[in-house]
Amino acid sequence: KGIAKIGLWCVWPLALILFVMRLILSAVRAIVTTVVLILVAIAYAFYFAISRVARVVLYVPLQIFEYTFTAVRGIYAVTLRQALHLSPFVFIAILVLAWFAMQEANTLGRELIPPMKQGEFGIRIEAKPGTRLENTEAKAADVERIVSAFEDVDSVTVQVGGEATSGSAEEGENVATLTVKLKNPEETAIYQDELIEEMRREVIARTSEQVTFTLPTLFSFKTALELQIFGEDIDILRIVGEDVYARIFDVEGLKDTELSLKRGYPEVHVVLDRELLSTKNLQPLQVAQLLRTEVQGDIATQFNRGGEKVDIRVRSDQQRFSSLDDLRTLSVIDGTPPLPLASVAEIIEKDGPSEIRRIDQRQVVTVNANVEGRDLGSVADEIHTRLETMNFPDGYSYTIGGQNSELEQSYGGLMFAIAMAIFLVYVVMACQFESVLHPFFIMFTVPLAAIGVIYTLSWLGENVSIIVFIGAIVLAGIVVNAAIVLVDYINQLRARGLTKIDAIVEAGTVRFRPIMMTTATTVLGLIPMAMSTGEGSEIRSPMALTIMSGLICATVLTLFIIPVIYYMFAGRDRA
Repeated sequence: KGIAKIGLWCVWPLALILFVMRLILSAVRAIVTTVVLILVAIAYAFYFAISRVARVVLYVPLQIFEYTFTAVRGIYAVTLRQALHLSPFVFIAILVLAWFAMQEANTLGRELIPPMKQGEFGIRIEAKPGTRLENTEAKAADVERIVSAFEDVDSVTVQVGGEATSGSAEEGENVATLTVKLKNPEETAIYQDELIEEMRREVIARTSEQVTFTLPTLFSFKTALELQIFGEDIDILRIVGEDVYARIFDVEGLKDTELSLKRGYPEVHVVLDRELLSTKNLQPLQVAQLLRTEVQGDIATQFNRGGEKVDIRVRSDQQRFSSLDDLRTLSVIDGTPPLPLASVAEIIEKDGPSEIRRIDQRQVVTVNANVEGRDLGSVADEIHTRLETMNFPDGYSYTIGGQNSELEQSYGGLMFAIAMAIFLVYVVMACQFESVLHPFFIMFTVPLAAIGVIYTLSWLGENVSIIVFIGAIVLAGIVVNAAIVLVDYINQLRARGLTKIDAIVEAGTVRFRPIMMTTATTVLGLIPMAMSTGEGSEIRSPMALTIMSGLICATVLTLFIIPVIYYMFAGRDRA
């Protein structure tokens, strides 16, 4: 009994806790169920009210749309039947339209990627070789004041020279780089080109240094246009390069044209008179070591600082060599009387080579330039035309590199990608239709889409770029949808016993609504991308315009051309 009482006193608190928890859970469940039912009722009532109001408000527009759509579909059925009777003439008309489109395509501009207007650009100032860092800084400050005076400029960052560890010839003491940021990039992007051109004229008019404007680029860090001139003799290359520079300098669209082979840094050459040195009991090596110690110094030891070893260089006071005359009066022996360097050597001051550049193990001189206000392809074509009349010496030739070279390589790869996309679409349809002929009819929608893309780009003044090609690849996959729906239903109706012409007209009338709906939803969904004006819109807009224009044109022409082609080349009706 004692054990039973103990067990009872242990069990009844647990039972009481479980009972209370059950009551709480039941209450919570009831409350949640009630709240959910109330919310559903409110949502249904709201939906019912909105639907009734919308039905009343939109009743007249919907009825007008329905009657109009029905009338258009009826007109389409009549027109389609007449087009089938005149199928040879319709087919010839579309061929003529395609031929004119191909002629128009030859006039379209070509570029690698649309220039990005991000409200930021750079200005590179290159003074004469040998200019001291302080003088370069002063010249950069003058340009900075000119640029900062424009009210649209937000900030200007200046970098003079380069890192001490950098081995780049483009970052010497005579080079300064300015990074200019504009106020309200989304607004100033509209007239950024005009602002840069005005700023360029102002800077060039008030400075004699080489000034180059640069824009931030995507996917490619090469100069827009780089004309490479190959040869063996550097002196002849200089002459040919200057001739080429003079011929293309005034090509429309070229900005900031620059020849790579420039005046080098000034150097001092010390030519020792060995015979005279021998009479003084001196060796050329002794004089060379003395000059090195006096001018450059010697590393005497190293200083350990936090595990890092720092060289300690011992050399003469550099104030002793403030001019070339100080070097001439430098004594090459210790003690008296002194022996001036000028008495035992010829000191010559001349320019050293600026650079020796090689591409594919061949010596080359480049002419670099930016392209503004004109497409890269037409500029390259005009340069080719001008240089065709130039007589290059034997063994000397040129090629156009930079972004133009990438453009040609990219276009070749993208053309292959489009061809592969069309082939894969055809293979898939051939498997689904279990026919080789019917997918061939459907593939006629691809050139129909190309007609719309070409005329739209020409009308809007857009250039053909990688972005347009990507849009064309996407278009090749979606533009065939309308033709698939149409041809598939024609085959079904013919299998039911309808004649070819009746099946085509019936299929076109029935599938008219879904074809228009799918096209409208796609086009309307792309409108925000096509009309965007924010950062990166230069990349998004051409792709959207390509898909929209191609899809609209292909849909309109598909409703007539695909039935005509099917009527002309499909098999006869079964007896």
